[in-house]
Amino acid sequence: MNFFKLRYIIILLPLIVSSFYANAQLKGFDNLTYFDERKIHFGFYLGLNTMDYRLRNYNNVYDNPVFLNNDPLKANAALKYDGMSSFAAEIYQIMPGFTVGGVTNYRLGRDFDLRFTPGMSLGNRHFNYIGVKPSPISGQDLNTYLTTASAYVDLPLGLRYKGFRHRNLRPYIYSGAAYRLDLENKRISESVIHLKKTGAYAELGLGLDSYLEYFRFTMEFRFSYGLNNLIRHDSDPLNTPYYGYIFKEVNSNIFTLIFYFE
Repeated sequence: MNFFKLRYIIILLPLIVSSFYANAQLKGFDNLTYFDERKIHFGFYLGLNTMDYRLRNYNNVYDNPVFLNNDPLKANAALKYDGMSSFAAEIYQIMPGFTVGGVTNYRLGRDFDLRFTPGMSLGNRHFNYIGVKPSPISGQDLNTYLTTASAYVDLPLGLRYKGFRHRNLRPYIYSGAAYRLDLENKRISESVIHLKKTGAYAELGLGLDSYLEYFRFTMEFRFSYGLNNLIRHDSDPLNTPYYGYIFKEVNSNIFTLIFYFE
């Protein structure tokens, strides 16, 4: 089963579960009435994500302090940039990725749960570098398109504040933090852009619990806001990151639609 088929299955899952829920509602009874009284329970989740970067660039690549008093590095970079010193970088395309993981839920009280949801997220970010040459050739395309893949090990921990249950529905707000390790960091960024392998995130989510006959199904939208600057500027003249020195700051954003089964 390839990645694209998995994405279609994830999209169909909530539709199938919703049909079971609608059937239960028509029958007019409440499901799993003591589910929320459990002190601890477990589950798993599947999801779709989109990954983005918040970027801040130097106006001129040689404004980067890494070039200060480092003539060999500057000379090597000049060869790679082919006469360009001013260019902009942006994320030009957002593509869906895949998320999977497990759930450990600890009941703190009537309205609060502590959630630990370790997992893995796969995705891509697509860069567009728009170069400016001193004397560009007529009709020359100075855009460079590069793709960086990410395979994050996710370690989120957070609190859920739950609203009142109405029949088989219960809304909630999620707030927490996450630590992520990018397993693809070195391979894909070796000659493009050097990034740190780890990052810290603040997270906020909105979700709705649906109590079905045999399990609880939940849909949640979660936003992960990267807190630390991921850029890593190496000053080795033989290992110059291609275009990477244009970045002053690189911060990560991740948007995830999650489907929980508990």
